[in-house]
Amino acid sequence: MGEKPFFPLFVDLSKKKIVVIGGGKIAERRIETLLNFSDHILVVAPRVTEKVEQLSMQKRIRWAADIYHEEMLEGADLVLAATSDKACNIRVVEDCRTRGIPVNTSHKKELCDFYFPGIICRENLVAGFCSGGQDHRRVREAREKAESFFDKF
Repeated sequence: MGEKPFFPLFVDLSKKKIVVIGGGKIAERRIETLLNFSDHILVVAPRVTEKVEQLSMQKRIRWAADIYHEEMLEGADLVLAATSDKACNIRVVEDCRTRGIPVNTSHKKELCDFYFPGIICRENLVAGFCSGGQDHRRVREAREKAESFFDKF
C-alpha cells in the first residue's frame, strides 16, 4: 500500500487567520469553501478572479493586491499557496515551515502539511473526501455522488 493515508481531522477555523497566496481559479474554489468555516481570510495576489474581487468588495475576505512577502504570514494559523508560480509556492512553504504554520501548496502534494479535501457542508453536517493527493477526479466524483445522499437530510 505504500504511505499511510492522512488522518481526517476536523478543526475549528472560526477564529483562525487563514492566508491564501494566489488569486486564480484554484484559490477561488478554496476560498469559497473556507468561507463556510472562517471569516478571517487574507488573500495575497496582484490580480484575482472577478469572484474573489467581489468577495473583497463585500468585505467577506481581505485582499492585499500585492506580490507575496514573508511578513504577510504574520499571525497566520493556516496557509494555502495557490499561485501559478512554483518558485513562489515553494518559498511560501519554506517560510511557513520556518514559522511552524501548516501549509498546503496546489502544485506539489509532497510539500503539503495537509490536503485540501472535497467538502460537503449541509448545516452542521460536514464530510470531507481525500485521496492523498493521488486522484482529484475520483474525489470530485465521490463528493458529487455523496451530495445527492446528503441532500436527503
